[in-house]
Amino acid sequence: MAETVTITAEQLRTEVQRLLTGAGLPAEDAQVVTDTIVAATLRGVDTHGVAVLGTYLKRIRMGATNPRPNVRFVRQGPAFATIDGDSGLGALAATKGMRLAIERARETGVFLVSGYNNTTIGAAFYYSRMAALEGMIGVAVTNAPPSMAPWGGLKPLLGTNPISVSFPRRDADPIVLDMATSAAAKSKIYLARDKGQPIPLGWALDEKGRPTTDPEAALKGLVMPLGGAKGYGLALTVDLLAGALSGAGCLGAVASLHHAMDRGQNVSFMLMAINPALFSDNYFDVVEEVVRQIHECPPAEGVSQVLLPGEVEAGVQARRLETGIPVPAKIVEEIRSEAAHIGLEVHFG
Repeated sequence: MAETVTITAEQLRTEVQRLLTGAGLPAEDAQVVTDTIVAATLRGVDTHGVAVLGTYLKRIRMGATNPRPNVRFVRQGPAFATIDGDSGLGALAATKGMRLAIERARETGVFLVSGYNNTTIGAAFYYSRMAALEGMIGVAVTNAPPSMAPWGGLKPLLGTNPISVSFPRRDADPIVLDMATSAAAKSKIYLARDKGQPIPLGWALDEKGRPTTDPEAALKGLVMPLGGAKGYGLALTVDLLAGALSGAGCLGAVASLHHAMDRGQNVSFMLMAINPALFSDNYFDVVEEVVRQIHECPPAEGVSQVLLPGEVEAGVQARRLETGIPVPAKIVEEIRSEAAHIGLEVHFG
């Protein structure tokens, strides 16, 4: 088999929805999760897209993830809510939470949703961008299982804990910041392993605290924080905003997505929608002036143009819609293996 197979976005959408439904998700829930997987894959965030599907199916099969969760708001106030994901796929609670935040922020100006008791929510940008597409500034942070030591330490206590903030624009795609607080998302190390590729130096340490380019050694060691002590501080901040605010707990309270198949993952998140129209009359004018100045900034040698956060990913999406989505053959085989457990075949690759 070739190292990669190429599929269309429509093939991916059809197969993911069919497999998730076959695994026990109601059709409407399967569509929600499918949307997050397809969106991440199209924008090149493969680690939170098609690459995670096999793990989702396995967790459902092993009883670690609830395929039919009772996702419900357990607290609500004038500008906040808390949502219980009932150990389901986190996309369900996060999508429901951000929809409420967008709706309520139209009147309140700001609305915050704290969520707990979830399997991973996937790519954080999906939720912040949801808000931006509705004219809101969107914020999404979520915690993750320990893989990174606090600065100066050797024990993994913190996750890669991503942050995403999206800003709406006038008649243009939003500005989308989406970043892990580690030097790289741990899922990128898994993806490098699956592709048989080394990782860049500076991403991780091995078990003895030595820098490594071997993804297997990295997965047994430590992920490095982004920007040293600053990344550690950001990761801790996200964990507190997600795990402490929701009451679900931080640090080791979050279980591994890939290895803890005997329990719920207990991922928490914090989502926020901000309605700029209630804060000022010229938000969009200011943003467009920022965009103009960024794009007109003289590029450094070897750089064709200075870009805004999210523009690289938007370019990947345009190419993949035109030429197809490359999927590592190993990931196809993982999905095929899990599909076989529920009596289904995989129709790509």
